[in-house]
Amino acid sequence: MSRTGFEIYGRGFGWSWRLRNPAEVLATGSRHYDTSRGAREAVDIVRAAVAELSGADKSFPDTDVDTPEIIVEQEPTPSGELPDRRNNWVWRLKTANGVLGHSADRFPTEISAKSASEQFLNYAAGALPMFLVGAEYEWKTGPKPIEVGSSSLSGLVSEVTRGVRHRNILNQIDTKIVVSGTRGKSSTTQRLDDVFNRREYDTLTKITGNHPLLIHNGEVHPIERRGPRTTLYENISLIAEFVPELDAYEPDDVAIFENQGITGYTTRLFNQRLTDPDIIVLTNVRQDHTDTLGKTRTDLARSFARSVPAGTHVVSGEQHPVLHEYMQNEIERRGGTIEQVEIPPEHEGLIGSETIHAVDAVLDAVGEPPLPTEEIESFLRSIQPTWIAVEGGRIFNAAEVNDVESTEMVRRVLVDDEYITPFVYLRRDRRGRTASFAQYIELLFERDVIEEVHAGGANTRAFAENIDVPTECHSRDADPDQVLTELLATGRPVILMGNTVDEFMRDIQASIERRVKEKRKATGDSVVNR
Repeated sequence: MSRTGFEIYGRGFGWSWRLRNPAEVLATGSRHYDTSRGAREAVDIVRAAVAELSGADKSFPDTDVDTPEIIVEQEPTPSGELPDRRNNWVWRLKTANGVLGHSADRFPTEISAKSASEQFLNYAAGALPMFLVGAEYEWKTGPKPIEVGSSSLSGLVSEVTRGVRHRNILNQIDTKIVVSGTRGKSSTTQRLDDVFNRREYDTLTKITGNHPLLIHNGEVHPIERRGPRTTLYENISLIAEFVPELDAYEPDDVAIFENQGITGYTTRLFNQRLTDPDIIVLTNVRQDHTDTLGKTRTDLARSFARSVPAGTHVVSGEQHPVLHEYMQNEIERRGGTIEQVEIPPEHEGLIGSETIHAVDAVLDAVGEPPLPTEEIESFLRSIQPTWIAVEGGRIFNAAEVNDVESTEMVRRVLVDDEYITPFVYLRRDRRGRTASFAQYIELLFERDVIEEVHAGGANTRAFAENIDVPTECHSRDADPDQVLTELLATGRPVILMGNTVDEFMRDIQASIERRVKEKRKATGDSVVNR
């Protein structure tokens, strides 16, 4: 679901944006900008135009859009002629001041182009802006990447000795928010950054992951780590560099950090020593990182609860009543407070509902009005899983959620009693996750919703030997496109599961997107089955 959003990216000729859904790129910006902030502001204008077209509260202060409209027309040839041929229909989002964005592809008919424009409006209303900062992206001008961290013991000791100075710098920040939990940390961090940015706070946000980055008021700064490993102490140098800049601004400032700790100790260290948050958003407690945080969900809840500093308020999206009561006792015993996110009946069972309503709870905690109802509805609608139609069948890539509880939620949204073909991709360094998926696959087999499982990646033979389910193993050097063909040949819809951070899984996603384009060109129909 994280693949739905406005991707803001840089090339040698400048920054631009594109809107992507889980299957393909739907739209691209009409121009390039010298800075990431310029492209980020262009996204806000597009979202304001979409909100105005739908009649919703646009919730974008000081963003005026003059009479937006969607135009569907034929693309002329270089000579200006309009030949009678297929695949030359496009749509454009226009205002009195010019074109804001346009379709990423051409379409065979006017009807298919209009259908694509409606799909754009549906996704754009709830999509988040997301910065792409990987090595494959180049920037025309600034910002210079930030070098941080040291993997040596002497480097860590040097950082720790600056603890008093670091604490004094933290005290300059008006509001400090840490996002923790199992699933949805990055997207929740991005949404908080988006909301506070739009409400004209001076906003500093750190997002971790494969391509870590810092965002200051819509300007992205890629983080380049020295040494082979991630170090929590990189946050000291980042905060020391940017917080004095926040303090120089007149608006209230807010710092938002995604907790990058992966053990009970590092999660606690991040909260108590490195960020000292006023608010912790606990997205949920799911069965993942069992190698480092605990074998059961209760163990995981204990690790999260014990990481909360005294005086911190916790906004918890975890809905399990027993886990919440357990965390409440632990947190209050340590001098903290906790509230459980309330999900209205109409949003119960929707993926992501606990995180979007957690944002509302944070806004309430800092005295801000809630998100507009239309914005919440649009966001939830845009991230619900939907089958992707390709030649030969349907597929959905659920490997990005990579825990069994979230994967099962996805499966239930996609199918009722229909058989599926699961493909589980395994990683050697995620043994706890592999064990969880082995148990999950056996449960699906017992429930008679699968007849077999396909497994790829590391230790597939051991996986097959430890489950009582017919298993087709694919070698690590298998061709991803051929594997996808074999999965679709089973005649059942395919759900990818397990792990997504691997070259093989990136290649299989690229194969899906290629097949989506081929189907679109062949038929002009939507590839997303809602």
